[in-house]
Amino acid sequence: MRPWKLEVVSGESGQHWVRFVGGNGEITFNSETYPTRSGAVQAADRTARAFGEMVTAAICSSMQAVIEEPQGI
Repeated sequence: MRPWKLEVVSGESGQHWVRFVGGNGEITFNSETYPTRSGAVQAADRTARAFGEMVTAAICSSMQAVIEEPQGI
């Protein structure tokens, strides 16, 4: 389970947006607004995939650094 989530929110004006909620429940950002809920859902999917790829790359990079670290002499 990831420590964050993306929520699709609908406003009274009929606009929809995505908000990023951290593991501590804090709302970190809100996206631009979309006229349709499906547009906001697509944006959330794209964001989740991109963020997941960045996290995966950072973890792999960290693991590589540990693997390449010379052993103590």
